[in-house]
Amino acid sequence: MNTMHQKRTFADHLMTLKKGWWILIVCAILFAGAGYLISTYVIKPTYEATAYILVVPQKSSDTTSSTSLVSTYQDILRSPEVVDQVAQKMGVTDKRLFDLTDRLTVSSNLDSQVIALSITDGSAEQAAIQANTMTEVFQDYLPQLINTSSTEVFSTARIPTKPMSPNILMNTAIGGVLGLMFGLLIVYSRVLGKKSATESTKDDASYPQAVSRPHS
Repeated sequence: MNTMHQKRTFADHLMTLKKGWWILIVCAILFAGAGYLISTYVIKPTYEATAYILVVPQKSSDTTSSTSLVSTYQDILRSPEVVDQVAQKMGVTDKRLFDLTDRLTVSSNLDSQVIALSITDGSAEQAAIQANTMTEVFQDYLPQLINTSSTEVFSTARIPTKPMSPNILMNTAIGGVLGLMFGLLIVYSRVLGKKSATESTKDDASYPQAVSRPHS
């Protein structure tokens, strides 16, 4: 009995989807198109440029402290003093680089002596310039603080050719999925509406009607 009921329910769902397939397709296309258009023409692209700095201990036996040095350098790179010097070296007068810490990412792999310095910007060229300027300022500023090691620029930041965001393909796919969900909501809402109307009609038909008697 339950198996028959499940088969009948599954068949009802298939029939519902079969009748409303065009609604699902239209909604998916509309939402996917909206995701593509918003990603292409509304959201401003963001570019990321990365420079790599190699931490070089002065003593060959000091390799055990390289990990702690990397952590220290990460904090120095994020310091306001370094950011201020970057702004000064670039000749910035409107203080727009003071938000550099919000666009700066400093990372390194475990037990690695290489620091990755990444900066995001709306301009691909500016992202590379800011990253390379920060590495130069860092190398000049570091000897004033720490004399136990030195740094070398392992790889300068290159001008990115593609934006890191928005991800047009992903946003388009998300729009398509949302469109399918919205389409399913419409399809099943229509089915429930028809069922409610049918049940209301049956109730009206089964309700006893008053019969008028002829006057004598």
